[in-house]
Amino acid sequence: MKGNTIVSTLAVFAVLMLANLGWAQGTTSFAMVGITAVAGTTDEQAIRDMDAEWSRAAENKDATKFASFYSETGSAMPFNAPIATGRAKAQELWAQLMAKPGFSLRFAPTQVEVAQSKDMAYDIGTFELKLNDAQGSPMTIPGKYVVIWKKQKGGDWKAEADIFNTDK
Repeated sequence: MKGNTIVSTLAVFAVLMLANLGWAQGTTSFAMVGITAVAGTTDEQAIRDMDAEWSRAAENKDATKFASFYSETGSAMPFNAPIATGRAKAQELWAQLMAKPGFSLRFAPTQVEVAQSKDMAYDIGTFELKLNDAQGSPMTIPGKYVVIWKKQKGGDWKAEADIFNTDK
């Protein structure tokens, strides 16, 4: 319960912080972030495209590629585990999870919002994690997440904060 309270508090804090920054309204289409916007592509679409690429890295169990979507100082905040801050720690976290029997992860945003300043964004979405239980039987774990993105020098978007928790 304590972990859920912390997660809820962080999510509310993130939303309030973003509201204070004057976020613009976006649309709700699926895609991923993590790549530099192509000429003529909106920041929202760039983030959606990156999310798709990020999810593919998870499906391919490529912890190095997966971690490349985090900034050097970005944090992953998984359920039932400590915060992993920094790209190297995020890679360790994901490599351990990806090594578990039956691992499969797919996710997609349901909402992407880009700040009017166009230097920060967030996406909210859902995921489906598959792992084998202690008896070796496959189990499916649905959940949700929030990612805070920051545009880097050079125009690349990188995840500064990635928090996720299960629905069960």
